[in-house]
Amino acid sequence: MHKVPRAPLALPLGALAFLLALPRAMAVAQDIGPTIDLRPGQEVTFPVTITDGKVTPGAARASKPGAAPPKEGEITVGFVKQGLSPYAMLVATEKTSAPVDFIAAGLIGNIKIDEVKLCGRLEAPSSTRIASGSWRISLSRFSVGEGLQACR
Repeated sequence: MHKVPRAPLALPLGALAFLLALPRAMAVAQDIGPTIDLRPGQEVTFPVTITDGKVTPGAARASKPGAAPPKEGEITVGFVKQGLSPYAMLVATEKTSAPVDFIAAGLIGNIKIDEVKLCGRLEAPSSTRIASGSWRISLSRFSVGEGLQACR
């Protein structure tokens, strides 16, 4: 009678189990909280609630750039391309009780092509550059900031 060795089979089955568990572990590790999306030539305004040092964004409303300045407790973020430049301007205006920092990811489909941190600033709009080829910008990881000086 011929015996089939079992050790070589254990390695591929272990690797398969690891690969099946990997996407779930990565999804848990990358919890970025609520997100808000905007598209080129668009501006979004959304309310924020700051409680116990945590920032919770509310439902966003889209508009043309400059059409909807923020009211008390709101943030407005605009994404404006500039001609043939490889970069577009991302401008945030805040009327909140504390500066709010967040991450902006430039995406083509679901592929991230750029990521920048936008630092909260209460006295004037804050801005940064992001890849102009982005089809959409996803805002996430909202946090109470220390202002523009501490963010750098």
